[in-house]
Amino acid sequence: MDQLDRKIIGELQNDGRISVTDLAERLPLSLSATSERLKRLLDTEVITGFHARIDPELAGRSIEALVDVRLGPGAYTSDPDFADPAFAGVIDAVHLTGRFDVQLHVMTHDVAELDTLLAKLKDEIGAEETNTRLVLRQLDGFPRPVRPT
Repeated sequence: MDQLDRKIIGELQNDGRISVTDLAERLPLSLSATSERLKRLLDTEVITGFHARIDPELAGRSIEALVDVRLGPGAYTSDPDFADPAFAGVIDAVHLTGRFDVQLHVMTHDVAELDTLLAKLKDEIGAEETNTRLVLRQLDGFPRPVRPT
C-alpha cells in the first residue's frame, strides 16, 4: 500500500458515497487507474465495507459511554456475544490487556438503558467489575461510531 492508496482510503473515509469519477479527480490518477486501485483495495480486504455515519442523538441514542469490564473467574470460556440484541447499545467491543478484560463502546437512549446494560453484563456474562466513563464530545478529525441503531 502506497501514498495513493492511503489517499483513496482517506477520501472514502470522508465520503463513502463518492463516485469513482470524483475520486479520480481528487487524485493524480486516471479513472481506470483509480478503479483498479479501488478494486485491489476491496479484493485484498484492506477496505472491508462502506458504512453510513449516523448522528447518535438524532437516532435517539444520546448517552455515549466507554465501559471497561473485568470478567470473574471462569466467566471467560468464550467471547461474549455483544452483538446479541440483549446488548443492543454495544457498538464496539475489544479484548484488552491489563486490569480489565474488555472495553465496550456503548450508545444508549438514556441513563436507565445504560443501567440495564450494566446489570446484564454482571448477570449474563459474569462481569465482576465495570468502570463506566461518559463521552462528553467527539474530537474533531475522528469519525463518529458506525452502529447506533
